[in-house]
Amino acid sequence: MVDEVMGYVGAGLSVHLVGPRASGRSELCSLVAERLEDDGLIVLRLSGHRAWQNEPFAALTAAGIGGAPTSAPRRSIGEMTAALSKQVSSGTVLVIDDADALDTHSVGALRNLHRQRRLLAVTSSRHRHPVAENTLMLGISPAVQVRSPALEVAEVHEVCRSILGSPIEAGSLARIAMSTGGLIGLVRAIATVGPRAGVLEQLDGLWRLPRRTGWAPELATAVEPLVAGLDQAGWDGATALAVTGPVPLDEAEKMLDRSVLDALFANGLARHSQDGPGTGVVGLYPPLVGDYLIAEGSAFGLVIARNHLDGDQRLLDHHTRRPRGADAALLHQRSLRQMADEVARARRAWTEMPSSETALPLLVALRNTAAPREQIEEVERRTPLTDSQESAWMLAWFATWKAVELGDLTAAKTVLDEGLGRLPTFAATLAATKAHLEFQTAYVPELPTLEPDPRDTVGPEVLGIVAAERLLAAGQVEQARNLLESQHPAHAHTIGLHAFLVGLADVLGGDLDRAIEFAREQLEAANQSANAVLIQNHAYLSVLGLSIAGRLNEASQAAFQSLSSSSVAAYRDVAHTGILTLGAEIAMAQGRPEYARSLASQIGGAQVAFGPWPGMVASIMAPNDGRMPSLRELCELVGQRLDAGYVTGGIFLAVEAVERGVNQNKHITRAAELATATESPLLQGLGAYAGTTAAGDIDGLREAIVTLADAGALVFVTRAAISLAILQREAGDLAGAAETLDTAWERSEISGNRSGLFRRAATHVGLSARESEVLRLLPEGPTTANLAADLEMSTRTVETHLHNISRKTGVSGREDLARVATTWLRPAPIGDYSPGSRHFTSGS
Repeated sequence: MVDEVMGYVGAGLSVHLVGPRASGRSELCSLVAERLEDDGLIVLRLSGHRAWQNEPFAALTAAGIGGAPTSAPRRSIGEMTAALSKQVSSGTVLVIDDADALDTHSVGALRNLHRQRRLLAVTSSRHRHPVAENTLMLGISPAVQVRSPALEVAEVHEVCRSILGSPIEAGSLARIAMSTGGLIGLVRAIATVGPRAGVLEQLDGLWRLPRRTGWAPELATAVEPLVAGLDQAGWDGATALAVTGPVPLDEAEKMLDRSVLDALFANGLARHSQDGPGTGVVGLYPPLVGDYLIAEGSAFGLVIARNHLDGDQRLLDHHTRRPRGADAALLHQRSLRQMADEVARARRAWTEMPSSETALPLLVALRNTAAPREQIEEVERRTPLTDSQESAWMLAWFATWKAVELGDLTAAKTVLDEGLGRLPTFAATLAATKAHLEFQTAYVPELPTLEPDPRDTVGPEVLGIVAAERLLAAGQVEQARNLLESQHPAHAHTIGLHAFLVGLADVLGGDLDRAIEFAREQLEAANQSANAVLIQNHAYLSVLGLSIAGRLNEASQAAFQSLSSSSVAAYRDVAHTGILTLGAEIAMAQGRPEYARSLASQIGGAQVAFGPWPGMVASIMAPNDGRMPSLRELCELVGQRLDAGYVTGGIFLAVEAVERGVNQNKHITRAAELATATESPLLQGLGAYAGTTAAGDIDGLREAIVTLADAGALVFVTRAAISLAILQREAGDLAGAAETLDTAWERSEISGNRSGLFRRAATHVGLSARESEVLRLLPEGPTTANLAADLEMSTRTVETHLHNISRKTGVSGREDLARVATTWLRPAPIGDYSPGSRHFTSGS
C-alpha cells in the first residue's frame, strides 16, 4: 500500500486513502510520511479530531501554524492562510490523518491555499455517504482514491502468528478473518487479547477459537470506536441487525426506518451485499460489531429483532458468484445464523416424533454446526428403526460418520452388518455403503454382487457410484465416463456423488476447463442445499482442477473459501484433508511458507490418514513427529497406494516422490508402467514424468512435458520443466538449464506468484548467503562500486561474487542476472520448510 501511494505521489497526484476505523489508515499515513521523509521530502503532518471540529483552525494550530498573537484571540482566515503558505514551501507534502474530522476553518484555509498554488497531499478518512460538500477531499485535485485493504486470510495469519508466535487452526483462522472483516486493528486485538480472555486457546501447538464466536467483553474497547457517534435510533437499529444477522434488503426496510438504515450505511456500519439475484442482504460490518451489540446493545433493539423474527424469515437467495471481502464476511455471518436455526427446528421435530425421517435432517444440521459427539450418539440411541428406505439411509449416515469423522471403519462395518439382519429389504443400500466407505478410507473393494429388492431405490444408485469409483481409481477414464453417462440417480446425495465423479473424470481426461466450470456449478448447488459432504467434495475438485491448470491464485482463493465454509459446515472428511494438502502445496508454490505450515499443521489431525484421490495422503505435507517422511517412506507410500488399488493417487504421489529426490525405485517404475495402461492423458503424462525424472532421461522427460501440455496440466508442465533444468544442470548444461527455466517462467505467467514453485531450481544452483545478497540488489541497478559500499565489501570481492553467480547459474551479464533475480532465481521467503533435494528447501 505504501508503495502504491508513493507511486501516485511521485507522479504528482494527491491520494485520498479511505477506509473504516481499525483498517490501518492512520498507520499507513504514518508509514507514508516516514517514507517521504526518508526520500528527502519535507512533510507537514496534520490530523483531524472530532472533539475539535467546532474550534476554528484547531488542526492548523495544533500543528504549530499561526499561533494566535497577544492582541487578538484568533487570527483571521487571511492571516492563517498566509501562515500556512509560509509553512508549506515548494515541494512540501501534506499528510493529513482523519481529514474528514478537520474543523471547517482549517479545511477552508487548505482549500484556499490550493487555489493559489496546487498542494500535494495524502489524506485519510472514513467512507462517508452521501459525500459532504465541505470536505477537503473534494477540494484537492488532481487526486486518486485508494481504499485501505481488507486483509486476505494469509495476511491475517501473518499478523496473528507474529503476535501469537505459533500458527492458528485453519477453521479458526477463517473465522477470525470473517468476523473482523479483515480489518487489521480488530485482527490484532483478537490476537493480543484473545489468549488472555479465553477467546483463543492453544491445543497441540495450534491456536483455536473454542467458542462459536470470537467475542469476549475484553474486546469491547477495540469495537466501540466503530459504533461511536450513533444516536439512540441508530444504536437500536444496529442491535436489531446484530440479533437477526444479515437479512434481505426488503426485510431490513420493514424492520428499520429508512432514516436509521441510511445512518448505519453513512457510518460504514451497514453493508449491502449484492451477490446473486434479488435485493441482496444487509448486515453489520465487520460482523464482530454484531457480537458486541448482542452482548452490549439496546434492549429496544432486541425487541425490534424479536418482533421481526416472529414472522416467516426466508433464507438467503442462492448466490451465483463467489463473494469476497466484506460480502464474504456478511454472508458467512448469515450462514451461521441459518445453521443454528436449522438445528433448533430439526431438534423440535425429532423430539416430538423420533424417527428416521426426522432424525436425518437433525443429524445433518448437527454435523454442519460441529455438534459434540454425544448429541449425535443420542440420536442414534433414541431413534427406532423401521423396515424403510429412510432407516437404511440413516444407518448409512451413522456408518459414514464413524468411518470418516471418527476414523473407525470397523465400527462403521458393524453398524451396516447389523443393519443387514434388521433391514434385509434394503441390503443393497447397506452393502453398497460398506463398499463405498472401504473405498474412501482403506482400499479399493470388490463390487458387491446382489440383486437389489425393488423397494430399495437408493442401493442400485450407490452400487453404480462404487463401480465408477473403481474405474477412476484404476485410471480407466473412458470406461468410467460411459458408465456414468448410463446412470441417472434420483437421490440428492447420490446425484452429488455422481456429479463429483463426472467432474473428476474430466480432470483425469484432460478437460480441465470443463471440469473447473462444472465443479463450480456443483459447489454452488451444494452450498444451496447445505450438504456438507458435497460442499467438501466439489470444493476439493475445484481446487484440484485449478491447481493442475496452473491457476494458482484462483486455486488458493477456492481453498480459502472452502476452509472458511468448513468452519461453518464443520465436516472433516478425506476431501477436507485433500483441500488442506493441496492448499499447503499451492501456498508453497506461491512462496508463502508460513501459510503453508499453518495449513499443513491441521492435516495431521485427520482421523483417516489416507483418501482415494490426489492430495488425500495426510503425511505428504504434514510433518510426522516433527519431521517430514523420508525418501524411503515416500516410496513405500507409493507402493502402499498402488497395492490398495489407488492407481490414480499412486501416480500423483510418485511425482511428489521424484521431485523430493527419489531416483530409480521399483515403486516409481511400477507407477510409471501402470500409468501407460490408463485411459487418462494426464496420468500417462504424470507417469512418464515420474519415470523419466527418476531415471535421469532428459529426452523422455521432454516428451512427457509435451503430453502434460496436451492435457492442459500447466502446473505439471512447469514442475517438469524445473526437473528438466535440474537434470540439464547435473549433465553440465548450465546455459541450457537457464534457458529452460526462463521459458518455464514466462509460460507459467497464469500462475501469478510462483516464486516458491521455482525454489527447487534456486536450491540446486546453491548460491551462498553473500552471493544471494549481491544478487538481491542487482535489479536495483547499482554500480559495482555502489554494491561494494552497500554491502561493506571491496569492489574485487563483489566482482568475484558476480563471477561465481554467473558460473553457478549459467547466466552471464549483469542485465541477465538482474532479470533472473526477479524471476526464477528470486530469493525465497524466510521460513521455507521441509527437507528434500528437488522439491523442498531446508531451513526449519
